[in-house]
Amino acid sequence: MLIIPKIDTEELSIKVRKTLLAMLREGVFAESGKLPPEEVLAQSMGISRTVLRDVLASLESEGFITRRRGIGTIINQHVLNVTSRLDLEAEFLEMVSEAGYEPQIAFVNVNSVPADEEAVKRFGIRPGEKVLVVDRLVLADGIPAIYCIDHIPENLIVSEYSLEELNAPIFEFLEKRCRTKVEMDLTEIQPCLADDSLSQIFGIDKGLPLLFLDEMGYNLEQKPVLWSKEYYRNGIFHLTVLRRKI
Repeated sequence: MLIIPKIDTEELSIKVRKTLLAMLREGVFAESGKLPPEEVLAQSMGISRTVLRDVLASLESEGFITRRRGIGTIINQHVLNVTSRLDLEAEFLEMVSEAGYEPQIAFVNVNSVPADEEAVKRFGIRPGEKVLVVDRLVLADGIPAIYCIDHIPENLIVSEYSLEELNAPIFEFLEKRCRTKVEMDLTEIQPCLADDSLSQIFGIDKGLPLLFLDEMGYNLEQKPVLWSKEYYRNGIFHLTVLRRKI
């Protein structure tokens, strides 16, 4: 029996989800193509059925499984085989690792700047209000793969912080220093061509194509808390979107 130490409900759900997702990807249930009944699976993992149901609901919403009354919980192996999904928010280092590369952060730059016209429009703040801007370059096997520029209104920051904290994923900073979190984001996907700055950052010729994601992250109160501009080098990731009929 798999025994998971007692921790709070949210942490437990996260741990169970990671454990179960790893089991699915490793083919633990490949022979049947289905998960065992909830009662059996919960007992084997040493957790309550309530926790298991929450995790299964999460995995189903992400397309990894499909639950049907009278049939059971079907494992969607074709979805599990996808390494890079745009419809799931993944931390950059994890994303690079899952794509089969060695991840590394090349640099992280932090600046406090007055809000420009675009930031005013995005966050609904006054012109000149300070915005924290963090840009970072992520490497895949030493190759520049993702360049991201994050923006956070400084009026969200409720406690002092060190610059070193911003080396971690920006979501951790939001939770720790802004006491909020991104519950969902809206992302506009665009192709773009490398300009002088981007060609230098990625080490590619000017004019070569990049994938550009323009993301606005919202908290539970529907307030915009994070604006991210993400650039992806061509040929590193096989980015996929899971689309489901409604």
